[in-house]
Amino acid sequence: MIRPTQMLSAKTLADPRSRQARADLKTFASDERMVQLCNLEAMDQIRHWRADFQPERVVPYATAEEKVGGTTIAADGAAFRSRRNWYNLKFKCQLASDGASVIGFEFLVGDPVAREKWDELGLPAVH
Repeated sequence: MIRPTQMLSAKTLADPRSRQARADLKTFASDERMVQLCNLEAMDQIRHWRADFQPERVVPYATAEEKVGGTTIAADGAAFRSRRNWYNLKFKCQLASDGASVIGFEFLVGDPVAREKWDELGLPAVH
């Protein structure tokens, strides 16, 4: 697992271009807001880790339901979309006690998801 020391989602959300994302997050229930923050952290961390990946979407439940326990999200069966392809992803995300920011994150990028599996897994061909 890759364990970044710097969390990136807060900086992304602070950017003026993220105004709509900030507004949308306020409309979600607590668990869903935490999952969305972790999805954003995943995209930021993957992009920071390898510039050839340009994540545009994360599905935390592609092959297994994500697990929410307190302020921890574990997504062992996640996937992310980058440059028109889907890739397997596993991540664990720790949020602050108020659930409003990511304070710890680790991830592992897996193999590409076979194109013939996309529909079965609910992974859209276009975003």
